[in-house]
Amino acid sequence: MRSNPAIRRFAAITVFAAALLLILLGCQSLRIVHQVRSPFQLVSVVDTPNGFRRLIFDGRLDGKDPIQSEMNLSKPHDLVLAYTQAMMAALPLADHRRRILLIGLGGASMQKFLRDLLPEAVLETVEIDPEVVRIARKFFGFEPDDNQIIHVEGGRAFIENSKTRYDIVFLDAYGPKSIPYSLATKEFLEAVRDRLAEGGVVCSNLLSGNPRFWDMVKTYAEVFPELRLIKPSGTGNAILFAPLDRPGLTPEVWARVAEAFEKEHPPGLNLPMLIRRQTQDRLRIPGRAEVLRDKIPD
Repeated sequence: MRSNPAIRRFAAITVFAAALLLILLGCQSLRIVHQVRSPFQLVSVVDTPNGFRRLIFDGRLDGKDPIQSEMNLSKPHDLVLAYTQAMMAALPLADHRRRILLIGLGGASMQKFLRDLLPEAVLETVEIDPEVVRIARKFFGFEPDDNQIIHVEGGRAFIENSKTRYDIVFLDAYGPKSIPYSLATKEFLEAVRDRLAEGGVVCSNLLSGNPRFWDMVKTYAEVFPELRLIKPSGTGNAILFAPLDRPGLTPEVWARVAEAFEKEHPPGLNLPMLIRRQTQDRLRIPGRAEVLRDKIPD
């Protein structure tokens, strides 16, 4: 049976109109709270109808932008995004948690959570964009003090000039789309390793869909003796853990260490279950992967 051309045109117009309406409704559902053009990017703060606040860089605000940070307005110190919860699995891997460095501020989700969980720890955060710092303070409840320190400068410059040793280094510095190349090279990671205290650990938020994902993993493998990977369910994030002194670490051993940690510092995240279910015990780095260096080959 032949279809009527007029009916086909009508159906196509109807589908297009419905799609356009969904896009417009998605845009309208996000309320813009604040927007500013910083020296690095367009920074937007938006609220959702269900009570969450998001930080977005260079966004179209169509509901499809990568979310840099998200806060539950009724529970502003909770960790909302799955990748931030997964990164907390670094805490039991460190011998101590007295001084922690975070590269990248965003909406300060991890900073606020860690301050509540480890009130005696000194938390230092490095953020290159001064507008992001102002926004975190005004719209996300970030409050620097003697134990919650903020450095407004580039992460690499800070690492290379610092003389301080850290028990944990969290690497979560992103532009609108990806990690800056200068924060992914072997030379940078060697500088990070040199800033670790004995028994320390590096935890990095990577994106498994990044074309250079395996290059980044191989670069970490060149610098650190052990690597473990957690891929949070339902996300494109891949959280890489690089402990200095955990040879032969298995998910079960890690989970048991996490159980002991949670008895002393209950985070409300069930880290042992997360570790058991989502850890990739063995990394098989493809042979085509390359080590990222400061000097890009011609």
